[in-house]
Amino acid sequence: MCRLLGVVSREPISLDQAVAEEIEPFTAQSEVHGDGWGVAWFQADDGERPRPGAIGGATGGLGNPRTPQIRRRLDVARESTAYRAAVHTATGPLMLIHLRKASPGSPLQIANTHPFREGETVFAHNGQFDLPPGLREAVLARGGRTPEGTTDSELFFSLIELHARDAEPATAVQRAAAELTALGLEYGTRVPEALNCLYMTPDLLVAYQQSDPAQARPHHTADNYSLRYRIDADRVIVASTGIPQAVYLEVGEGQALVVDRSDLGVSLRPRLAELTA
Repeated sequence: MCRLLGVVSREPISLDQAVAEEIEPFTAQSEVHGDGWGVAWFQADDGERPRPGAIGGATGGLGNPRTPQIRRRLDVARESTAYRAAVHTATGPLMLIHLRKASPGSPLQIANTHPFREGETVFAHNGQFDLPPGLREAVLARGGRTPEGTTDSELFFSLIELHARDAEPATAVQRAAAELTALGLEYGTRVPEALNCLYMTPDLLVAYQQSDPAQARPHHTADNYSLRYRIDADRVIVASTGIPQAVYLEVGEGQALVVDRSDLGVSLRPRLAELTA
């Protein structure tokens, strides 16, 4: 369900250059994950450069390095000229791509197309969870971000933004995942299938991995929900599977990878105690 790719570069560089080796195999996965795409980035403080005209689905103002730039479309990425323009226009150091494979019954509309934005943060999800009666209402009653669409993903984002009010980003993501897991069992019968996600602020990229192998679909590969990263001298890349990843490292179950924009520093936050039972 969906594919994720995020990169933090040391210097301002276009997305298609930052992931020059990975972009084609990643984009090719839109043959399966073809229910829309989204590109988001935070440009460098001094990284302004001439940009082409606005593309449909664009949000956010230009010129403020703390305002995320987003391009989203409903077409298939590998066949989309707008997608190619977006990955060329996107200029780091913080950038991500999401290829959507919609959950059964989820409408194909821009409001349901990742990434989602709230203020200075951006979120993209790979996975899904049940929405038994009462769960959506329980999440919204917590008072987090109000979803624009109808996806389960935006409910996850709503809880993250709620926890981000009094916790740093990685902890907020982990606490939201723990709460959503508990709510899934309270209102339904099982934990989320997967809560893999990328959460990006103007200062860092968080990559979180959580999945339940027992809910794997017949068409899933064994590493379908693996999230891997690679540290190079001039960039850190994190991606779901489906592209060559021979020298990548694994984000463990329940762990949150944090990449700092200022120095490309990488840290791996351990799984929260709430998720170890």
